[in-house]
Amino acid sequence: MLRAGKKQFRIIFQRATSGTSALGVETDLPWADIEPAMAGISWGSSAERREGAAENASQTGTFRVNSTIAVRTVTPRDRILYDGAGWDITSIAPVGDLHREIEFTATRSRG
Repeated sequence: MLRAGKKQFRIIFQRATSGTSALGVETDLPWADIEPAMAGISWGSSAERREGAAENASQTGTFRVNSTIAVRTVTPRDRILYDGAGWDITSIAPVGDLHREIEFTATRSRG
């Protein structure tokens, strides 16, 4: 768990969008921004980092942000855009007694 404090990394929460083509076919559209946020980031445990490097598969991070109305709508079907890559959200946990912050654990796909 991250300690409360500095949030120095800019992230953007995004939601998948879809629409209907001129032919009436449902199509996937680009990700739409939900909310930018400043986050504190904690990387996976050293064992997780070693395993990920050995498999060259993925990287896990936990992003702690202030709770806002828009951030509270984020679900695991959404993603985080950070450092030019999409991060798939795997868990969401409110932090503290008053839930002023939320932690999102996410995985960056390497491939």
